Amino acid sequence: MCLMNHITADKVKPFYEEVGAKYPEEQIVYRELRGILRRKFILEHLGKAKGFLLDVGCNAGLYLRHYRGGPAVGVDISYNVLRRAKWKIAQSATTQNRYFIVGDAENLSFLKPGCFDFVLCSEVLEHVFHPEMVVAGIFQVLRLGGKALITTPNYRKQRPTWIDLGELRNYGITGEQYLHTAYRPEELEKMAKQVGLTPVESGTLEWEVKYATRLPLVILLLLRQLNKWTFSSSRFDHWNQCFFNWGSKTIYHICHFLQLEKLWQKFIKEGVRSYIIVRKE
Repeated sequence: MCLMNHITADKVKPFYEEVGAKYPEEQIVYRELRGILRRKFILEHLGKAKGFLLDVGCNAGLYLRHYRGGPAVGVDISYNVLRRAKWKIAQSATTQNRYFIVGDAENLSFLKPGCFDFVLCSEVLEHVFHPEMVVAGIFQVLRLGGKALITTPNYRKQRPTWIDLGELRNYGITGEQYLHTAYRPEELEKMAKQVGLTPVESGTLEWEVKYATRLPLVILLLLRQLNKWTFSSSRFDHWNQCFFNWGSKTIYHICHFLQLEKLWQKFIKEGVRSYIIVRKE
């Protein structure tokens, strides 16, 4: 596909404004097994954090609503998604000391240096053209001794770059392909060290997805192909995706209840998501 069909750097903000206005990402992603596992992982770490929190790429503010360690700021490139975040905060029990700023993650210079005790940057680096600038910005805004948690998709053999809009088209979002890459834990470590951050912990998560989605994925792909050959129904595709999500979560909960996860761990080396925890020293 030619480059002119890509969401290039100059089109990033208009693209994410449209996504923020039309795509209810929080409602969709956190109903899936991947989202459920990611949310649990991040909330466990936020539960240990204290002080001034910065959420870079906060989307609709899920983690800001759950943070109890102090005041918090959410930054996102999309004004539309921050409107939703402010509305959700107003409806929740957490209404005090929550602030939102429209800003570019690649340029956090609008924030006071050395101001934050903890920075969350979840599922952002894979969407930006200069991830090292995001990590450098995190270094600048952290206080000495402050920590940051960064998560991205993981990959094994070949790093993804541009991906098709896919499901986003069903919500009226225009374009062809957008940047959605991935990083391995050791790549995140290297990036952090280059800007002066000290890695404390790194690894992968959401490994449960690899066993829980196998059978539902086969069914999903078969029914998707059948629909393509016959009905070409968007409603059928939606039902098919819902069945996949339900099947994946059901298998996960059964294995968790029967304590079969330790058995699966012997065969699964790493998860589908990378993470790193860093400290400014």
